Amino acid sequence: MESNVIFPELPTYVGVPSPGGALSVLVVLVLPIVAAWFMRPQWSPFTKGLILLACAAVKVFLEAWIVSVDASTPFDFAGAAYTVVVQFAMAVVAYFGLLKGTKVQRAALVGGVVHDRRAPTG
Repeated sequence: MESNVIFPELPTYVGVPSPGGALSVLVVLVLPIVAAWFMRPQWSPFTKGLILLACAAVKVFLEAWIVSVDASTPFDFAGAAYTVVVQFAMAVVAYFGLLKGTKVQRAALVGGVVHDRRAPTG
């Protein structure tokens, strides 16, 4: 089944040294430091969490761009941006706990680990 959603291929770079891998590591190290420059000590942990989620979204977008440069393919800005926005929205929903107490959350919790159920003996 074909989908209209375009997901950027994210790099793993495990055991494959490359300029893209080095740039990816640099992005991972620099973005939290940049976020810390903008954060104030009096901000709530909630606000700080949102800023870190935004940094994660920027990281995903930059890594999608790195992959396209590494592969010498044109970068699909609109597709990557759409994917990042959807992923950011899902992360914010999870962070806010907007699903708390809903049927979706209960189904996810109940559908988790199946415990051993033995037939009653009698």
